[in-house]
Amino acid sequence: MKATTNAPHRKLLRREARGSAWESVPSEVRLQPDELHVWRASLACDPAKLNQMEATLAEDETKRAQRLRFEKDRNHFIAGRGILRDLLARYVSRAPAELRFRYGALGKPALDVEETQQSVRFNLAHSHGLAVFAFSLDSEIGIDLELIRFNFATDEIAVRYFSSRELAEWRALPSNSRAEGFFLCWTRKEAYVKALGAGLHIPLDSFSVSLTPGKPEILESADSEQWSVCSLQPAAGFVGAVVGKGSDWQLRQYDWQP
Repeated sequence: MKATTNAPHRKLLRREARGSAWESVPSEVRLQPDELHVWRASLACDPAKLNQMEATLAEDETKRAQRLRFEKDRNHFIAGRGILRDLLARYVSRAPAELRFRYGALGKPALDVEETQQSVRFNLAHSHGLAVFAFSLDSEIGIDLELIRFNFATDEIAVRYFSSRELAEWRALPSNSRAEGFFLCWTRKEAYVKALGAGLHIPLDSFSVSLTPGKPEILESADSEQWSVCSLQPAAGFVGAVVGKGSDWQLRQYDWQP
């Protein structure tokens, strides 16, 4: 049975005055209590950089990389974790290799606060060689990223995972907007579920998001008043979304460079 809700629709994050441009890396990176930072990065790194990043990983991360069958997947995992450590190290003023993670009951990673004494929350996602990383202070956060794939945006998959409200909105789109609308919906839903840290324990059809390209981001759930959502445009052909607990966030977007 699908969950019903009378929670209000909400428009969420406010962007920096410079618009949606991705900024170059500042000389000093600091998170303010009302800020939410998102970074984008290519996972295609040269071998020397990959070796440098792999040296910063914990033993369990190295073992996870070794279990991946294909070299490309291993390299992308190492790059993703290495970049995450590099960024977190900037926020907490520690060496990347010194950072330790703890994991929630359903696997969501968090910094060991006892190690850092700073409650930086984070989440990451990657798709087809591109990655995005989200950071906030004290507030839960989730992020998702997808390459727009026309052969994946099918009615069969939408029926399986979308709410009835989302399905009706998606089917009403013109045919040339359906693939983008599909992945706007998908990334907003995934970012919300990741922010909750609940994994697949929350049925994806038990809450709704808006999905029409160019329209405001809307989350409708039993707890929608607690969350903020914003879509991202990290690269041509990609869409993403970030969800943070709270409201009136200022979103800052950065480019990570090796």
